[in-house]
Amino acid sequence: MVELRCDPGWVEERLAESFEYRGGPLGVGEAASPEVLEYFEGIFPASTLQVWRTIGFDGLAEGRNWITNPLEWAPAVESWLEGMELPFPPQRWWCITRTPMGSMQLWGEVSGPALAIKSVLGAFSPNGSVQRDMADPMMRERMGCDELLIPSEDGGVEDDVTGRSLVDVGFERFGSLAADEVFALVPAYCLSGRMEASMLAVEPAVAHVAFLGQSTQPTMRPDMLAAFGGEIADLLAAQGVVDPATGKPITFNQ
Repeated sequence: MVELRCDPGWVEERLAESFEYRGGPLGVGEAASPEVLEYFEGIFPASTLQVWRTIGFDGLAEGRNWITNPLEWAPAVESWLEGMELPFPPQRWWCITRTPMGSMQLWGEVSGPALAIKSVLGAFSPNGSVQRDMADPMMRERMGCDELLIPSEDGGVEDDVTGRSLVDVGFERFGSLAADEVFALVPAYCLSGRMEASMLAVEPAVAHVAFLGQSTQPTMRPDMLAAFGGEIADLLAAQGVVDPATGKPITFNQ
């Protein structure tokens, strides 16, 4: 049986492991102010606030994962969620991380890290399976740390001709991003229908992602784990597969 932990020492260990494997903070972000920490106390897990206290709102994984100040990113989140019907209970959503192209990982105050938005493509990806874990204080704390450290990806954002990742092209052409910048297609994909390396530029992060939210007709991708989780769990359980995070047979919330 795997002994689960979520104490401050475990958070420190997870930070050290992540820095060694993916790369540490870039040192170009901002510290988490006492006001921000006080505002989100009780809203986010203590593990999330500990990560903020330790490294602030900064880039990780060589600039491929950015821990965001949820208050600063609130306008972008509101732009995308306005008028959207989500497959979750009513709640406030916050952006906790973002990618170089502005894709956002959102944390719901009820559902946790259950919604991601690929800003370039206008795609919402719900993950209802994490809602069950939010009811478990241990798992909630663990997610509060891990979701900040595991990079999301700008999957599908590739040059129409070469097939190369536009993020890779952006780093080659422009170098590292500042904390308030994103790589952007100009004109935006939602307006041109094209993804070409020649269209890449660097834009203000929050303003550009908010603009995409106002300009894009979003789509809601199916929640595959919610739809097929039970069948997958039955297959895995039949094979005796154990979730390394819990030490229990793998299951999915449906």
